[in-house]
Amino acid sequence: MKQVTLRIDDAAFERFMGMVSLCPEVEVVSTEESVPLEQGAIAVRIRQAIVQLRAEKLLRRKFDYAWLKVAMESTEDMPSFDSAQRFLDYLSVELQLDGLPCESSVSKMMDAPRGQLFQWTFRDTSDAQETTRRNNIVKRFFNLMKGR
Repeated sequence: MKQVTLRIDDAAFERFMGMVSLCPEVEVVSTEESVPLEQGAIAVRIRQAIVQLRAEKLLRRKFDYAWLKVAMESTEDMPSFDSAQRFLDYLSVELQLDGLPCESSVSKMMDAPRGQLFQWTFRDTSDAQETTRRNNIVKRFFNLMKGR
């Protein structure tokens, strides 16, 4: 016997349950409302992801933190910050990270990414390797957030 956990959008729930009822070998064990991760749980995962990025030496330059800020703000379930300083305050105070860049290192690069997340181009470089490196930081960050 297998047990499967699914996340079903409210709009599709009734239709899905109707399909399940057509298969007598399937038993619905429980249903519950999905609860978004608490901000504390997200904060822990963000901190762990950044610590791992540092360990993997992916955050090579101080301005690489700007990519994390921009990426987090483009994702619905992540914190958003109205300035580079608030982002750095979050990292230092809430997440208790040290060795962070200064505010200007982050703020001057926040408008550099262009295009779709994970496929960004950057206004400050046309170097393909550097573009790939920066996109890979963001990809790795989100993979770490998902536990991969």
